[in-house]
Amino acid sequence: MMRQAASDNRLWNRRLRAVGLAAVMLAVAGAATGTGALAQATAPANSPLGGLGSGKDPIKIDADRLDVFDSEKRATFTGNVVAVQGETTLRCSALNVFYEQSATGGATGNQPAQTQGAQADGDNNIRKLDCAGPVTVVSSGQTATGQHAVFDRVANTVTLSGNVLLSQEKNVQQCDRIVYNLANSVANCIAKPGGRVQGVFVPGSGNAPKR
Repeated sequence: MMRQAASDNRLWNRRLRAVGLAAVMLAVAGAATGTGALAQATAPANSPLGGLGSGKDPIKIDADRLDVFDSEKRATFTGNVVAVQGETTLRCSALNVFYEQSATGGATGNQPAQTQGAQADGDNNIRKLDCAGPVTVVSSGQTATGQHAVFDRVANTVTLSGNVLLSQEKNVQQCDRIVYNLANSVANCIAKPGGRVQGVFVPGSGNAPKR
């Protein structure tokens, strides 16, 4: 049973590496200055996150449990989930991975996750990553927090929602939801109905947007 769990974990690290945890952090790179209900900006070319998401670094996952539901094409990491790729660290309560091909050759697993330090080559069969919050992503001095994060390979978008807070040093931006389009590198920061997007940018602190 332990060997089966280890085999499942190695396979899921191969799949997750191809997706790239850093895709979630691209939302931070595309954060816009805005005071209206919707703010939009193109991710800066000189962003410290510009080189992330390439899938070159292995992903290491540590969780209390891993359940594979092959009939649903879904695998779930639960319990203090910590995933690390390069300089990017993702923390959440549960990480659901939706895939296209069989994860275990037809087997369904309910095993404790033993993924810490696991490394493997890439795979390209992931459809979606769904992170249940609270969600915290830290990379290169930038931090993003929210209640829910989704990386959708079909739609080619990354969405962080639920009291989103983006920060780098003294620069802070708040909104209800941020949607990052991977195809055109455009991020939309959206406020709640009747609300506003708020941002504080301190000159000389981090990468404050230029006027």
